[in-house]
Amino acid sequence: MTVEAERVGAFSWYMHDLWLVVLQVTLALLILYKNLGLASIAAFVTTIIVMLANVPLGSWLEKSQNNLMESKDTRMKATSEILRNMRILKLQGWEMKFLSQITMTTIVFWGAPTLISVVTFGTCMLIGIPLESGKILSALATFGILQEPIYNLPDVISMIAQTKVSLDRITSFLCLDDLQSNVVEKLPPGSSDTAIEVVDGNFSWDLSSPSPNLQNINLKVFHGMKVAVCGTVGSGKSTLLSCVLGEVPKISGVLKVCRTKAYVAQSPWIQSGKIEDNILFGEHMVREGYEKVLEACSLKKDLEILSFGDQTVIGEHGINLSGGQKQRIQIARALYQDA
Repeated sequence: MTVEAERVGAFSWYMHDLWLVVLQVTLALLILYKNLGLASIAAFVTTIIVMLANVPLGSWLEKSQNNLMESKDTRMKATSEILRNMRILKLQGWEMKFLSQITMTTIVFWGAPTLISVVTFGTCMLIGIPLESGKILSALATFGILQEPIYNLPDVISMIAQTKVSLDRITSFLCLDDLQSNVVEKLPPGSSDTAIEVVDGNFSWDLSSPSPNLQNINLKVFHGMKVAVCGTVGSGKSTLLSCVLGEVPKISGVLKVCRTKAYVAQSPWIQSGKIEDNILFGEHMVREGYEKVLEACSLKKDLEILSFGDQTVIGEHGINLSGGQKQRIQIARALYQDA
């Protein structure tokens, strides 16, 4: 949501350009009509054509902006995407193809004022309007007034498309249902030998669905017990874990959890920063416990390979780590929380 909020905030800089473009173009055309007469109609038509040429650009931007925003939620993602696309362009040899597309867009963007000037003065010559130095200089100054709104028009269209997509994403996020606060009954530490207990639990991701995702679940896990949940694909193994986390709405039944809980996702979640910070995750450093966790997760050999050990800075999503290293780091994070 950070990117979306920044987009909406940046739109305030462009908000007044919507009516300023119309006002500037109207005043400039009135001045041209006073100086050049009917020849100003050619300038008006050309200006409209240039503006309409940007409409498909705005439509295309609006369609692609949603996908673009999803892939550029953070600055690190944007940077990695740029580098990745540069490699693809090189491998496929697409440089000249995309360069020609960029060149055509640049011609429309930068050539509009010159085109309007040529069309206007050419029309004056065709219909016999005398071109005096005063009229020419006045017309060129007026074209300078037209230049700014025409140059700014693509930026305004792009910002409108981006802001619309951001507002839609913010709206969809704010309209999501809140998690139920009474899904999990939290027991105080030391009050029970049971770590997790589910009695006649019925859970469903969609409360309006007639059949729950999990029905009549009964489960009792004691402290120190190791439990393996087995089943076919789509049988509800991950949903059961999400129930324990309190992320799946509860229809009926009882779910009790004693002490804190730590979750290790199947897809590793690694934050940008040092390996040590990823393991501590905001907790204070207890060197003895930290070393035990590294040993238990077989991370010491990995840290010996890295030049700076656990002080090594890893990128977004652990881009410079292998899949096994990322899994071991997030397992170490869960163990260090003493859940």
